[in-house]
Amino acid sequence: MSITVRGISKRFARFAALDSVDLDVPHGRLVALLGPSGSGKTTLLRIIAGLETPDAGSVHFDGRDISDQTTRERRVGFVFQHYALFRHMTVFENVAFGLRVRPRGTRPSAQRIRERVGELLELIQLGSQAGRYPSQLSGGQRQRVALARALAVEPSVLLLDEPFGALDAKVRLELRRWLRALHDEVGVTSVFVTHDQDEALEVADQVAVMNAGRIEQVGTPDEVYHHPATPFVYNFLGNVNLFHGRVDDGVTRLVREATGHLVFIRPHALDLARQPNGANTIRAVTKHIHAAGPVVKVEAVTEWGAPVHVEIGQERLRELSLQKGDEIFITPRDVAVFADD
Repeated sequence: MSITVRGISKRFARFAALDSVDLDVPHGRLVALLGPSGSGKTTLLRIIAGLETPDAGSVHFDGRDISDQTTRERRVGFVFQHYALFRHMTVFENVAFGLRVRPRGTRPSAQRIRERVGELLELIQLGSQAGRYPSQLSGGQRQRVALARALAVEPSVLLLDEPFGALDAKVRLELRRWLRALHDEVGVTSVFVTHDQDEALEVADQVAVMNAGRIEQVGTPDEVYHHPATPFVYNFLGNVNLFHGRVDDGVTRLVREATGHLVFIRPHALDLARQPNGANTIRAVTKHIHAAGPVVKVEAVTEWGAPVHVEIGQERLRELSLQKGDEIFITPRDVAVFADD
């Protein structure tokens, strides 16, 4: 099932949550709506689900305009951040709920419901937990049950609103890898909302980066990270250093003063040395060295007082024998230049 959004706008009083948004979600893809709080991503997801009504625009499933259909008529599976499981029901009954409340004409038999729920519990690796109650499960297990319940009704599309936002970092990492594997097995067209850049880049087939009610860029994780279309996308997707620059004969030079061009450089795209290396080298002084982990994070200050962050490997740190207060020379390897608006 493909999803097409055209010209969607939505206001809450004076606040424009969405401003003429277009989005295409191809059949079978897992697409992330990524952006900061207030960017409109959850509002867009709820409009696709039929839980909110847009002020303008339309939503299409497989080319059919379903803007006037209810959530049930759209056959949408929706997973909330806080599980929304029935506390008085067992895991089995929670997953079976959507099947049991179907109209009599479309309701599966009791035998088929048992089979379907059993299949899903095995799929989410909780087959042995069918008789437990939500309070007896971990947060990660409860979220997997919520996913199984959404899949039980065989939805046309699966929509997830910050599905792992209530979980701790380690469980969130495990579950996002599990979600990717689950999607590859089930294949249902899915859209999930997140403000976590790593989550979107690791899990999704496509990422739609949202800002202030608009979509700034849509592309594969590789495209949006390595070829950002706007300064916002570059700045939002990971740490970045910001400099003024001058472009001479296609070569970008870093300078102290404003020139009309902004230069974005990621910390890992900076070389660090004890001696100058070329005309575009910046003199700086180290302020902090964070050496815990495989990547060493060096905080420094340029000769004109601007902060700069550099990431190097442990081996390079040992070669340089860096200490706090050392003079260093920083050379960019990969830059992105945007006009300063």
